[in-house]
Amino acid sequence: MAQWTRRQVLAQMGLAAAAVHTLDPHELCCTVAAHAQTADKELFELKKVGDGVYGAIAATRYKVNCNAAVIMTDDGVVVVDSHSKPSASRAMYAQLQGITKKPVLKVINTHFHWDHWQGNESYAATNPKVEIIASQATKENLTKPDAGVGGVPYIEKQLAALPGEIEKLKTDIQKERDLERKKNLESNLQQAESFMEELKRIKPTLPTRTVTTMVTLKEHGREIQLHVLGRAHTNGDLFVYLPKEKIVATGDALIDWMPFMNDGYPEDWIHTLTALEKLDFTSIVPGHGEVRPKSHLAFFRGYFIDLIAAVKKASAEGATLAEMQSKIGDQLAAKYEAGFSKYPLGRYRDRIGQNVEMIHKKVVQKA
Repeated sequence: MAQWTRRQVLAQMGLAAAAVHTLDPHELCCTVAAHAQTADKELFELKKVGDGVYGAIAATRYKVNCNAAVIMTDDGVVVVDSHSKPSASRAMYAQLQGITKKPVLKVINTHFHWDHWQGNESYAATNPKVEIIASQATKENLTKPDAGVGGVPYIEKQLAALPGEIEKLKTDIQKERDLERKKNLESNLQQAESFMEELKRIKPTLPTRTVTTMVTLKEHGREIQLHVLGRAHTNGDLFVYLPKEKIVATGDALIDWMPFMNDGYPEDWIHTLTALEKLDFTSIVPGHGEVRPKSHLAFFRGYFIDLIAAVKKASAEGATLAEMQSKIGDQLAAKYEAGFSKYPLGRYRDRIGQNVEMIHKKVVQKA
């Protein structure tokens, strides 16, 4: 089992210097406003999607958790994605115990972002024989110094940024006069402090098995297909498909709020979603947000198509980036704002400017 202290992993990679980095605002894929109301504890609402298959929908936390897909088999449980920290996956496991006492046999990481794999450790602790599966590209990204908003080096970046974040929360609490907002700030301060202490102790637990194209797992009464369909949210997105139950778990390649594009490939993303659409499924367990019908794929993909077209047109007309961000945000709002503004985070207006910037950089400038 690849389970080491973060310092051991950094030493292996020669990355001790990673600790000096701080987080750029562009790295914040899943942020909640400092004063926003968040859940008091790690909570997942287990929503039945099929016979023995659940979407574990994450409550809003200051340090965001991803959803998990939970797949029961005759002799154990397969869990897709493990959240932002071991305590969150322990909470998930405790909720699972209310449904089954069978062990977690396999954990699948859909990609390398921090809020989808940093909880691997706790599943390894419950079962030393647990198999952790990811795409080959994801396993490589987990140890690269510059892969993006995830991997072992990103733990150091988070730790470097947290003291300043905590001090800012304390300052905001002192200034806040609204009692409700003050209460929310205090709750989020406590969550930030706990998160920092947990990251100091984390033992990064890396995949033990990798997938490069497609693998079928025969899990005692359950067929689970793992598909690498192309680049999208990252260069290593893994889609988990249950052909009999007609369910797919997508990680962040298909979510119920605005996409985070910084580590993504916007043009490829469209083609990858089209490849996904060819699979026969009716329900999506997304990386964030509620369980969605297959029709959501067309809406999500349409946003990329329309956004790319709008940025290319505005750029050709000589618009500045600031002009594009304002104009295109308004232009696409009628079609996309309501559908992408249902939750306290990942809202249309909060992310449209950054999405326009990423399309301009990655598609127009080809940077």
